[in-house]
Amino acid sequence: MDKKSQIIGILCIICAFVLLFKFNAYEQEAMEHGGAPVANEQSATKPEKGRAGGNRNAAPIGGDKKVALENELVRVEFSTGYGAIDRIFLKKYKKMQGGDGLVVFNEGDDCPALGLLMGDGGTCLSGFSLKSFESQSVTFSQINSTGLEVMRTYFLPEKDDRERDGYLINHRTTLVNHSDSPLPLKSIHLNLGSIPATEGDVTGDYLNFGYYDGKSAEFIKSRDFTASKGFFGLGKRDSRDCISEKKNIAWGSIKNQFFTAILTPSLRANGFCARPVLLSSDARDYQEEGISADMMFKVRNIAAQGEYVLDLDFYVGPKDLARLDRMENRQELVMQFGFFGIISKFLLFLMLGIHSFMPNWGLAIIFLTIMVKLCLWPLTTAQVRASKKMSAVQAPLKEIREKYKDNSHKIQTETVKLFKLHRINPAAGCLPIFIQIPIFFGLYFMLRTSSELRFAHFLWIKDLSIADTVAHIGGFPVNILPIIMCITMALQMRMTPMPSVDGSQKIVFKLMPIIFLFCCYTFPSGLVLYWTVQNILTIVQQCVVSRRRDMQVEQLLAASLPPKKNGRPKGKKNFNK
Repeated sequence: MDKKSQIIGILCIICAFVLLFKFNAYEQEAMEHGGAPVANEQSATKPEKGRAGGNRNAAPIGGDKKVALENELVRVEFSTGYGAIDRIFLKKYKKMQGGDGLVVFNEGDDCPALGLLMGDGGTCLSGFSLKSFESQSVTFSQINSTGLEVMRTYFLPEKDDRERDGYLINHRTTLVNHSDSPLPLKSIHLNLGSIPATEGDVTGDYLNFGYYDGKSAEFIKSRDFTASKGFFGLGKRDSRDCISEKKNIAWGSIKNQFFTAILTPSLRANGFCARPVLLSSDARDYQEEGISADMMFKVRNIAAQGEYVLDLDFYVGPKDLARLDRMENRQELVMQFGFFGIISKFLLFLMLGIHSFMPNWGLAIIFLTIMVKLCLWPLTTAQVRASKKMSAVQAPLKEIREKYKDNSHKIQTETVKLFKLHRINPAAGCLPIFIQIPIFFGLYFMLRTSSELRFAHFLWIKDLSIADTVAHIGGFPVNILPIIMCITMALQMRMTPMPSVDGSQKIVFKLMPIIFLFCCYTFPSGLVLYWTVQNILTIVQQCVVSRRRDMQVEQLLAASLPPKKNGRPKGKKNFNK
């Protein structure tokens, strides 16, 4: 029973991984059956630049000059013609490992970030002119024939500190009705810009649009736009150019594995429209898959000589938990830590603390694993001892089953008596497993989305945020760390006490390392490093515990039995078997 509990717990983890990879397979299938194209380095021709679903932008009226605001973290380039953000350069983050180029937000898109779309969407409003420009602020304005003036002001803090985040752009859009009659406006839309996919997001979970309605955060993944046959027909869907919904939104975001843009308005948005995009680059001959979205705000009529004002904060930068925690409206949910978010947060802050005095992320992961293992040491030691005690009573259990094979109730009663007699708690073996599951998933989501691991080196690993591929054989990647993990897991399971001799359980146990190898082969190497070190520490623990457990278990079993007249404990013969 004890071993069955362990197998059930581990199989739960395996099933979760299989589902993750199954969903990834749906995405790949969709790309082959009419979904949005995927970036392909082998493309012979460069596809036409634009958005899935059509070009929503036109050349700005009156030309398009560029002005920029800048601080130590970002350089924000504005399109004067659109009165919006053309690109944002993140100064602390390289685009490619070893290269000189920076990560650029909204690069390759044909619609500016915070571009203003009037009515039901359509083309970005243009024809703006530069009204004022200072060191940390810029204002654009436009007035049309109806007497509606649109003023757009942006402010970027000069320094980055706890008072004003250097990645946070403050923006105000003001609509002024200079006419003598009301202007009928239904709504305005603000574009969040666009962001590309990353190599380490193998399951496509983190390229998405997210929003928070004041109660919970929801995320629309890039694969939700593609067609899928579903799982035996369940979840079948057609491809879509846009996913839209009308609801009150406290903030909206687009993000990938490491970076995010979050729009937090002073007035709640009234809906959104998320869409896939294709991002072009002059330096490459192919397009990247990305995601973008608009947020909709109801305006209704603007009275004569009246105005409508919309203030908002626009964060564009890394998924830095400390920064997002300070934004006061649950923006940290963009980290997408899931059900075990509290554990992920704690482990992330713990890893950051370790890295502060050990400036290598690989070593920080190892020491974090050691600390987690030390905290769980008493529980896993109790699990090993419980397994040994369960092994010791297998012979009496077999006798009970044979003796009362036609009476299941009697088997259950006698089994409970046997466990009470020997002070065996069947749940003692499964408790550590169920405690480790949330810790493992907390680490899993934390390590997958941690921007700190991007381009982090460790031994032969060039980037802890992706698989540790060292070569390709016939196009197949050769990843060393998952193989080491498989070997250590097999050794650990071989050393684990087997209280049951059931053949099917042994087969499942032997196949587990292979299953985990398949599931984790393309996972970020930082996560596989944690699992490998965890296996090694478990092996060490089992070696330490096994030196004393035989004598201790015999003593515990002997002490739990009533003595016979000859002084030998009852049932000793069975235990020696």
